[in-house]
This record gives sequence, C-alpha cells and structure tokens, in this order.
Amino acid sequence: MGFPGVWGLCTLFVLLPGTLSQDCQRLQLQQVLNRDALKILTDMGGSFPLQCVATRESLQVDPLDLHQLVNRSQAQEKIQIVHQTLRHISKIYSRSLGSVTWSREKVENFRLLLERQLRELETCVRKPGAESRQRRNSAILKYFKKLNKFLKQKKFSDCSWEIIRTETRARLQQLLFITGQLNKSN
Repeated sequence: MGFPGVWGLCTLFVLLPGTLSQDCQRLQLQQVLNRDALKILTDMGGSFPLQCVATRESLQVDPLDLHQLVNRSQAQEKIQIVHQTLRHISKIYSRSLGSVTWSREKVENFRLLLERQLRELETCVRKPGAESRQRRNSAILKYFKKLNKFLKQKKFSDCSWEIIRTETRARLQQLLFITGQLNKSN
C-alpha cells in the first residue's frame, strides 16, 4: 500500500467516527438545554417548602438511578435512556398544574426546553435498532408511573408537585452527567 493509500486510510479512520456519530452531534446542545432547564426548574419554586416534608415522606418510590441504567451501556442505549427519561418528564409537566404556585411563564419555558431537547434527540433515537432496546428501560417506565400515581393520590396538590419538581431536578442532574459522558466518547 503506497503513501496515498495509507493517507486515505488514516483520513477514513479520523473522519469515520465523526461521520457515524454525526446524527448525535446535538449532545453538546443537550447539555446547554439541560442546564437551562435545571435553572428554570430551580427558579420556578425556589427551595423545597418545609410544609411539604410530611408529604415527601409519603412518596413510596425508590429513586431512579440513571447512572446504574447506563453503566456498561453502548452510546445508543444511553441516548435512548436520556430520550425516554425526558419524554416522561415532559408528559408529567403536561398535566394539570392548577394547584402549583409557580410562575406560569417559567413553567411554559420549562416545557418548551423539554420539547426542544426531545426534538434534538429525535435524530439520535431514530437510528435502526433503537426501538429494540425499549424493553430494557422498563425501570424508567415503572418509576414515572409511580410518580404519576403519587400525583393522582395526592390530588395534584402543591406539595405533590414540589416533590415531583425535586425528583425531576435529580433526574435532570443525572442526565447532565450522562450527556457529558456521551460528549466525551464522541
């Protein structure tokens, strides 16, 4: 193999990873949007209200450990977990928020950021084989079903929403870490 052939092969190895992950180059943007969503979520309600501590103790849901779910997962599986988690968060905040004292403008900005994150990830999760891993993420589905059940049991009270906001913040922080890992691997 001559110099032009070696040079072409080297070029291929340098450009190939970027080409293969080109559809998911939006992961850096994910981090920016996620940080913005975390800020809005914090600004929406401030610190956790003390009068909601007793309600918090009635939440019978084990925390969702996204770090454990992505441990030893391939990049595509990690992206699917991020997408699935954001989709469930978005669904929760699309419910009736009548009892909350949060600024409607901030809630709407939060919803829009979630929708934008989901749109940005669509190209990544639409890759062939992404759907076959849906079953593996049943822990995410079960977790969010329990959160929805909790909201219903508490009749969508302001304290139940504050607890959901706390849970959401924890999941978004985990997603920030995961997308950081994905950015490093790309």
